Amino acid sequence: MKIRERYVVDRPAATVWPYVIRPEMFAKWNTKVASMDATGEFRLGQPFTTHYRWNNKAIQCVTVPTEIRDGRLLELRHSNLAGVGIRPDMEIHERSTLRETGGRSFVTKVVTMRNHGMPWVFVPIVWFIANFGARVGPDPLKALCERGG
Repeated sequence: MKIRERYVVDRPAATVWPYVIRPEMFAKWNTKVASMDATGEFRLGQPFTTHYRWNNKAIQCVTVPTEIRDGRLLELRHSNLAGVGIRPDMEIHERSTLRETGGRSFVTKVVTMRNHGMPWVFVPIVWFIANFGARVGPDPLKALCERGG
């Protein structure tokens, strides 16, 4: 299953990129992230532990940056998930791309889940809501970047 989120930020890409590549800033706009055991900048191939809070459930996983293109792309692979009701063979790929046009930044985050264990009848409903449903509340990345952190 793939879920897409899009963010439009009225700031140049150089202002937005630190919020993508720095774990402590990444966690601020990814509202499901409770904490990450990574500091500085994400480094290709360097594993760390990520703690999520999803649907009031604590989830922990091993995260590895699998692709980084400076100023343009960050891909993370989350595996070895642990938590109540979570399949240990579930794997999540999170790909954030950044492009700038006319001083505005466009960030697209695509989350691909494999072995999620969701009953097949619910997958289309969840996919539709996640991809086409209206955002609830303000866009956290836009708010952080436009107000300066």
